[in-house]
Amino acid sequence: MTATRPTYGGSRIDYETETAVVSHDWTGDDSLAETIIATIADLSGSDPAALDRLYDRIDPDSLETIFAPANGSATRDSGRVSFRLDVYEITVHASGAVVVTRST
Repeated sequence: MTATRPTYGGSRIDYETETAVVSHDWTGDDSLAETIIATIADLSGSDPAALDRLYDRIDPDSLETIFAPANGSATRDSGRVSFRLDVYEITVHASGAVVVTRST
C-alpha cells in the first residue's frame, strides 16, 4: 500500500513525532480510505481493524467523490478536506497528498 513504506513515492513518515505525508494515487487500486487507514496503522503500530472506523467520522465514498476529476480533466488541482480520526488529524489534498499528524 502507498502508506506503509517510509520511502515510497517521496512519502515521509516520522515515527517519533507520529507525522506522515504520503501520496495517494487517485488512479491506483487502493482507495483513499485504505491509504488513510494504512498510514494511521503504520504510525501507531496498530492493526488497522483496531482503529476507529473511518466511516464513523466521514463518508469515505463522499471523500473520494470530492476529489474526482471534473469537467473532463484528469485530476483536480485544488481543495482539501480535514477531519479527525482517533488521535490523528488528517488532511487530504486534491493533489493526492495525505497529511496525518498526532493531535495534542
